[in-house]
Amino acid sequence: MRLFITTLSLLCVISFGYALAGYGSSLFGGGMKWDYVIGGLSAGFVFGGLAMGLWYWKRKDFFDESGE
Repeated sequence: MRLFITTLSLLCVISFGYALAGYGSSLFGGGMKWDYVIGGLSAGFVFGGLAMGLWYWKRKDFFDESGE
């Protein structure tokens, strides 16, 4: 479960990076790529929400010190 939550967190960061790339393309003389911005923001919030939701649901397993 930890690896899955970590993967969702990394996908969240990558998705927000796509949104920044779509916004940043207008700074270098091109037009703003709205599909990158909208897609990156929506995917970033979905992946981030899933990661935080799963972490909240399984948080007792993360802090269990029984050694299992």
